[in-house]
Amino acid sequence: MNTKTYYSLLLLSISVTFFSCTKTDFDEFEIASGSADFSNYVAVGNSLTQGYQDGGLHNELGQHESSYPAILSKQLKLINPNLSYLQPTVQGNGSGYIHLKWENEEIKVIKVYDSERNDNHPDAIKNDPSWETWGNKSLKYNNLGVSGFKLANVVGGGNTSASVNYFVSNVNPYARFLDWGTAANKVSYLDHIKNSNATFFTNWLGNNDVLGWSTAGGDDGYEAQFNEYFSKLTDVTEFSNKYDSVLLAFKNMGAKGVCATIPDVTSIPYFKTVTLNAIGGDVWITEGPYSNNPGNVRKATNEDLILLTASDELAIGNGLSQNKPLDHTFVLDKDEKAISQSTVIAYNNVIRSLAASYGFAVADMYEFMRDLESGLIFDGIDFTPEFVSGGVFSLDGVHPNSRGYAIITNKFIDVINQHYSSTIPTVVVGDYRGVTFP
Repeated sequence: MNTKTYYSLLLLSISVTFFSCTKTDFDEFEIASGSADFSNYVAVGNSLTQGYQDGGLHNELGQHESSYPAILSKQLKLINPNLSYLQPTVQGNGSGYIHLKWENEEIKVIKVYDSERNDNHPDAIKNDPSWETWGNKSLKYNNLGVSGFKLANVVGGGNTSASVNYFVSNVNPYARFLDWGTAANKVSYLDHIKNSNATFFTNWLGNNDVLGWSTAGGDDGYEAQFNEYFSKLTDVTEFSNKYDSVLLAFKNMGAKGVCATIPDVTSIPYFKTVTLNAIGGDVWITEGPYSNNPGNVRKATNEDLILLTASDELAIGNGLSQNKPLDHTFVLDKDEKAISQSTVIAYNNVIRSLAASYGFAVADMYEFMRDLESGLIFDGIDFTPEFVSGGVFSLDGVHPNSRGYAIITNKFIDVINQHYSSTIPTVVVGDYRGVTFP
């Protein structure tokens, strides 16, 4: 055999072997739906589902298009190219948003422009002109996430009346894309779920039932003009009944899906950034109504959580002396922190139990957040829950950035694949934006 013939046969052998192995690899990772039907995917939830980040909905760099349901729908389209997904995406600046600016030799956080204030930063970003007319109620959306929405607002009854839910839905600008009916003929969030005809769903309701109270420093948010408490913790029995009503609605339409647990809200940057070490001195706080000593003024300890919003108060001297303590709404003290954490555990027990009873999968975001506290690596990138530098959270200290939403999407995908024997490809986290620096 001459040399030329030998090398030709050798190359042919290598080529056959290579393509044979490649074919086997593709067979092993063939994209398939498994036992799930993704033809009509519907997402229900609050701001984490809607795609809120940096203190608003904005899309000048594709941020709103990076909501986790939007990212997930793109992956589901690899299985079903005919899948139709629609979310009420904002244009440009959307509702306005927090951003970073290089100013006086340092990077500063510039808050969203507030039309009710006269002390806005000159570079504060206003809402996009299209925001005032955002949301076409005549369209049927797949992403039903509504920022600020509580599970308690899903349907009237229990401790939350239908009238209050109707009011909350109508005054909430982030809910404008849905038709809530009239005062005489109300349409509830549960009605929208029942009319969704979903074949597959993700459900991340429940965060705001504890987050709102916690970010208000353990305050119930009483409004005298309505005689209602707008940030009060949702009673666990009411939480269970309303969560069950959501899952029953999906079960009755034959849908399969995933329920997500609630992270320990006290572990997010909103509660972990303004620390005593960062301040470099004593901080005086007022204990709240749920504390063991309501109204008591004392020095903060490392067991107390000073909120991110307290930064402005501290800058003008509030909290730096005993006679000018921080108001309790700027601190989640150690007693309130314990209440918040125990409430999250109680809610998650409900979520896991009800999801199991209906045969739905569970994406454990509570455990995921605990893992993140120790640091995680995705696509060779290190992630932690640190504010700005951690790579996951946006500038509001509560919601993920686009890259964080990509990580969350992969968590959902892993759970779907495991529970329903699907083979949905995960996304490359590094393809999505983190915090935008000046």
